[in-house]
Amino acid sequence: MRARKPVIGLSLGFHDFGDYSGVGHQRPIARAGGIPLVLARLDETLEDTLDHVDAIAIGGGRDIEPHHYGQEPHSTLGATDPRRDAFELELVKRALDRGLPILGMCRGVQVLNVALGGTLVQDVELRAEWREHPTDREWARWKEVERASLDDDPEVPEHPRHSMLVTPGSRLHEALGVGTIDVNSFHHQVIDVVAPGLVVTGRAPDGVVEVLESGSEEPFALAAQFELHEEWRVDERFLGVFRLFVDAARTPAG
Repeated sequence: MRARKPVIGLSLGFHDFGDYSGVGHQRPIARAGGIPLVLARLDETLEDTLDHVDAIAIGGGRDIEPHHYGQEPHSTLGATDPRRDAFELELVKRALDRGLPILGMCRGVQVLNVALGGTLVQDVELRAEWREHPTDREWARWKEVERASLDDDPEVPEHPRHSMLVTPGSRLHEALGVGTIDVNSFHHQVIDVVAPGLVVTGRAPDGVVEVLESGSEEPFALAAQFELHEEWRVDERFLGVFRLFVDAARTPAG
């Protein structure tokens, strides 16, 4: 009998992505050996749902409402998704209580950080040292990359990028096998105060946090500020992050 593949519960945004919501975040999970299953946002079924998944992944999307991390909205705040905020912040807490592995992509790193008590900078322009950090306001370049991904076009359109320093000995380093690598940069918000229990394992040269992880002795949690779900199309080494995550999902919690 063929071994059962791990089921990955996937929380996504639906407002802005169209057909991409059914393909983009799911494809690298499937290529890494997992079965991506999009979660319903129903509180009454969440515990039963978590009984049937082996790990949780949180995809990209809109800004988190700042009251969740003790701030008032700034004029640079983008569109928000309050129902998704409430669901995912609770999802992270319950998944961690169960010891389920967690993978975050773009917004996903912000959700993980906020759920555990960290904060965000609402726009890179609010910090002088980060005003030159590459971004993609209005998602113009992102939409080109999204369309190419949907069409399975091997030529990824030009988009904002920068290098990233990887911490030796981290899960990220284990997955990638290098100390420096390039990543995409579509986001306009960044991590400010890192939540207790998380460590920075990927950082841009200007200091912007790009990857957070749980401690090496804690259940697997890894989240990237960049669009991890698309970066593997530029550099296949990033599939190693998904393989590490899916392998963690094969190990029963506890």
